[in-house]
Amino acid sequence: MTIKKFYIKTLGCKVNQYESQVMRENFLKNGYIEAGSSDEADICVVNTCTVTSTSDSKSLKLIRSGLRKKNKCIIATGCMIESSDLDLRKLKGVDFIIKNKDKYRIPEIASSSASGGLLAMTKENNDSITDFEGHARAFVKIQDGCNNTCSYCKVRIVRGRSRSRPSEDILKECKAILSNGYREIVLTGICLGAYGKDISKDANLPKLIKDICKIKGDWRMRLSSIEPKDVTGDLIDLIKSEEKLCKHLHIPFQSGDDEILKKMNRPYKADDYADIVNKLRKAIPDIAISTDIMVGFPGEKDVNFENTVSFIKEIRPMRMHMFGFSRRLGTSAYSYKDNISSFLKKKREHILMDIANNFAMEFEKAFAGKKAKVLVEDKRDKHGFLSGYTDRYIKVLIDGPDSMKSSLITCQLALTNQKAYGILLSYLE
Repeated sequence: MTIKKFYIKTLGCKVNQYESQVMRENFLKNGYIEAGSSDEADICVVNTCTVTSTSDSKSLKLIRSGLRKKNKCIIATGCMIESSDLDLRKLKGVDFIIKNKDKYRIPEIASSSASGGLLAMTKENNDSITDFEGHARAFVKIQDGCNNTCSYCKVRIVRGRSRSRPSEDILKECKAILSNGYREIVLTGICLGAYGKDISKDANLPKLIKDICKIKGDWRMRLSSIEPKDVTGDLIDLIKSEEKLCKHLHIPFQSGDDEILKKMNRPYKADDYADIVNKLRKAIPDIAISTDIMVGFPGEKDVNFENTVSFIKEIRPMRMHMFGFSRRLGTSAYSYKDNISSFLKKKREHILMDIANNFAMEFEKAFAGKKAKVLVEDKRDKHGFLSGYTDRYIKVLIDGPDSMKSSLITCQLALTNQKAYGILLSYLE
């Protein structure tokens, strides 16, 4: 029987990327070959995203692109598939539509198709990983789902309530990943700070971090996005004291205006967020704080936006991700009035982008002349430079040999006239 080839295209968040790696390892374990492109594959999996309307459009475009290729098994999975308002007619011709909870079984499901003549399963599927193909760092999912009720967010609807993985499973997975040569693990989840609350009163994120950091070796850990209310005193103390834990937190605040925050159903005010940042910087003066900012939320008047700008100038984050509000069916904000035009959203995004670039350069300038450990990525840019990130998530350019790829190296930081946030490093032998 001819060995079948598979190809997985992933959209969206780190959790989705992790789940695609689970699928990938299960395909490989059962005798499939990974194709270099969808054109070469017999089985095409599209792992969709539904966080915005643009995500839906991109997901459907990829699915339709696969359907235009004859004699292929097309599988659609991911968060867009979970949406109750999805018009299934848009997926006409797709061979399998798989829920998130069954992603790890996709190789088995595809193989069971008699009409496809696919390989029979030879080994049991896993829902964990040992590798992270195409990445210098490995994402480890510690929980899924979310109990928050932000008025604009569809992810909590399609992913369900928060569910934590057993700590022993996470520890086993981290050990396997590190034994395969990875030097950075990124803990991720839909609501990272909710970890352990559904397990027991003694289970929580700081305790899990402590247990993982006991694994020996020269490696480091980074946390993905964490909600403001989950940045506790225990977590701050741990970031300060634990050498393996990167001095960087991504804390989304979405808006710096209390009126808009209330409409978003975010459980804090601007001053609450500022207080968290002040506590972090008091404990770790040079900590990197990045954030998400939503512009154009319904009813966001000039004065509301100006409050956000003022707040950003107070917080001075080292990196910001700006995005426009997107109406999502099923959320409370879908029916909100006073929608903001696309033109005004883009204008406000550009205003914030200029501010973000200034703060990024300001943050980097403080590290000029200092030594830092950098995790080097696997690819070179168009100028031939390698790139990587310090523990404080400063992106750097590196003029060095391929032997540096996927390794932690110590460098001397030096500012250059490269693009914003670029720092050229000279490698210290």
